[in-house]
Amino acid sequence: MKAAEKDRKGDRKRIRPLVEQAGTASTSVAPAASGVQVKKVLVPIDFSESSLEALKYAVAFAGQFGASFCLVHVVEPASFLNDVRNVPLAVSDGEVANKLHHKLVMMARKQIDPVTPVHPLVCIGKPFDEIVKTAKTFNADLIIIATHGRTGLKRALLGSTAERVVRHASCPVLVVREKEHDFVQRDQPSTEKDLL
Repeated sequence: MKAAEKDRKGDRKRIRPLVEQAGTASTSVAPAASGVQVKKVLVPIDFSESSLEALKYAVAFAGQFGASFCLVHVVEPASFLNDVRNVPLAVSDGEVANKLHHKLVMMARKQIDPVTPVHPLVCIGKPFDEIVKTAKTFNADLIIIATHGRTGLKRALLGSTAERVVRHASCPVLVVREKEHDFVQRDQPSTEKDLL
């Protein structure tokens, strides 16, 4: 929405942004004024570079809206064939989940402001299903998820967790694409090692 105003030199009209019309010097709109309220953000983390990129977006959203986080990692259960495990495992799914929970907590301590509420969670199951269930349980306002950008045969065989989450989630989903346009400002470039 813009308003027209006569130019001093004649009938030409100049368009002024709505914020100037209201007498505000800043062109930014406060989150509360925009009608958007994001209080709980769910971020699926698989510890890949792309999921860590999604976490950067989530940190930016939390700073903007004062949101809390739920970081979720999903462990897929060991495969079964005729009700017998294919390969004897030295470590159970539960033990793997406990180790990954610790890794998730350590990553959150490094990347997220200590005053921001963070709920790290490790689930065992199908990734898209557990992410959607967790978003409902956490009452998430937004899911910020990374996509690995698989195409062709890899995508056909592995499927897309992000795509399934978008289709089944009960809240909006922001999909962060690997190696695409980035709108999160950074203080300095970081590597995957810095994030873990």
